[in-house]
Amino acid sequence: MMFIDDRKILETLAKRVRSLYPGARVWAFGSRARGDATWESDFDACIVLPQKDESAESAIRNICWEIGFENNRVITTVIMDQSQFEDGPMSESTLVENILREGVAA
Repeated sequence: MMFIDDRKILETLAKRVRSLYPGARVWAFGSRARGDATWESDFDACIVLPQKDESAESAIRNICWEIGFENNRVITTVIMDQSQFEDGPMSESTLVENILREGVAA
């Protein structure tokens, strides 16, 4: 079960990302999503955009840095476009499988 503070971070992240990219799908995954994180654990986030480019990746990484700084967390991101996530080689990866199986969607 995800800790309340981490859930708030996820919701803030999703809100900020969707203010720029309304169709974005956002998940937390890893130890913070499972609720077994320690104080030094990073916050893993997966963000899937309808389409992405370098400017979108940069904007999202800046959002993650700001939210992480405000909440004393390092937010690590995996950013994919919808076709990569659903149909590309990554769609068959253990990473995507884990995100879908144990990730917490916002």
